[in-house]
Amino acid sequence: MKMKKLVIKLLVLGILVHSCSESYLDTTPKDFITPATFLENEAQIEILLNGVYHQLDFGGTGDADQKLNPFVFDNMTDNSVDLQPWHGTTAFAKGGVPANNKRVVWKWKRNYQGIARANTFIDLVSESPIQSDKIPRYFAEAKFLRAWYYHDLVMFYGDVPLLLNKPNLEEGQPSRTPKSEVITQILKDLDEAISVLPLSYTGNEKGRITKGAAIAFKARVLLFEERWTEAAAVAKECMDLGVYSLFPDYEGLFLEVNESAVSDSEAILEVFYTPNVNASFFQTPIMEWWPMVLPSLSMAEAYYMDNGLPITDPSSGYDPENPYMDRDPRLYASIYYPGAPWRVEFWGRTAEDNRFQENWILGGTGFKPKKWMNDGKQMDRWSGEGNNKIFLRYAEVLLTYAEAKNEASGPDASVYSAIDELRNRIGMTTLTDAMPGLSQEEMREVIRNERRVEFLYEGLRLNDIRRWKIGEEVMVDSEGYDHTYLKDMSYPGDGMGTTADWQYVRRIVDVRSFVAPRDYLWPIPQEEVDSNPNMTQNPGY
Repeated sequence: MKMKKLVIKLLVLGILVHSCSESYLDTTPKDFITPATFLENEAQIEILLNGVYHQLDFGGTGDADQKLNPFVFDNMTDNSVDLQPWHGTTAFAKGGVPANNKRVVWKWKRNYQGIARANTFIDLVSESPIQSDKIPRYFAEAKFLRAWYYHDLVMFYGDVPLLLNKPNLEEGQPSRTPKSEVITQILKDLDEAISVLPLSYTGNEKGRITKGAAIAFKARVLLFEERWTEAAAVAKECMDLGVYSLFPDYEGLFLEVNESAVSDSEAILEVFYTPNVNASFFQTPIMEWWPMVLPSLSMAEAYYMDNGLPITDPSSGYDPENPYMDRDPRLYASIYYPGAPWRVEFWGRTAEDNRFQENWILGGTGFKPKKWMNDGKQMDRWSGEGNNKIFLRYAEVLLTYAEAKNEASGPDASVYSAIDELRNRIGMTTLTDAMPGLSQEEMREVIRNERRVEFLYEGLRLNDIRRWKIGEEVMVDSEGYDHTYLKDMSYPGDGMGTTADWQYVRRIVDVRSFVAPRDYLWPIPQEEVDSNPNMTQNPGY
């Protein structure tokens, strides 16, 4: 929902629902006003519901470490590298993350706080005498959000306590519920939400959970559970709604100036941020020399050629001496590579010839993220950035359909068509023309790569690695370029090859480790295990 419209309401909610704001086991109200005494009219019901939405992201905080979740999660994968351990991300890529890691704790608490708020909302409004035609819809929104928070938990921790009522002392020491039972509840909540939610909203309600969001999320849940036939059918249901379409400009999709148009086309679920009021911090990863978000060489090489063929195909036309010529346009929209056009000003400082090549910024992997960056603009408000954060978009629905349909029955014309929509958006040769007649296994690899390049820095890769069980394969030492072979101001130019002072020399930038099956889940936060004798730890931690 539009968080910028909720700031004042949510400040009030922080007082009214204090008993849900510290821990999902905290059951003692600490203020003289409680939700039970607060609910007197429909406006107050809406404020209480807005608090359930609030847990979708780290709203109301000025902590960039928390706000940068999409970037952070990719740093835990083969997509990207963080060389600064104090961000709490480096341990995940190296294996064996400690159970007291701040990100392990943050994710657990934030989701259970959202669940506690959803349960409190459902229980209290059910008991309230307030009458409104909108109350069934309010319940549907809360159930969607509860399903969202539970799915996030099971994807990261596996079995988790399933709590469906507002916090009480009797549930103070819950045990872990099998993941399969939690998934059943998630799908139940989503089905009940889908039956009630509208396709769209108008006026001040625009931006709330829609029927399409619930259908799209259900398709994701079914996909992750490998219920292929069901996932394909539900994704197709979302496609057939006629509500969503791809925003025509992939690079522009992530720019603040286009937020309204994106909300009316591709964005299905998003959290809105307001410049200098509730900042998103999305410009932070590119600032100066900070090696906190560095695309890997593996990521750069994942992008196909613009003729639709992978760079490993001998007929693709790929030239190792001109590695960034004629590539998938999403590479140019997502990553600054050595020698890339560079029109960003840092407080008055620009590259002399507008090329991304200075050693002060090449010194990590040789790359920096470009997504969400206003190329050609002065980056003078990185801590006040207002870019929206998209959690579900139509491109994912298309790829969910393609993957589920391929796994269920092989690569028919509809699978090609779904991928071709993405290729047409960026002006790339379609899959139908570039790689006809693929086998099911070959199509599987194409779809997996398509998800990787389409959703860079959107936080999906980590769970894709988990569900595909490819951690041992991809979580190897991460490579980048040795910047000492990329001399300042020596870039020969597009298509000009290499010179004595400009060589693409590979080097290991981050030593990594992955131990299966342990690293397919995060540990349960140590404080939960220590305080609850019924809470078991995940194996290996």
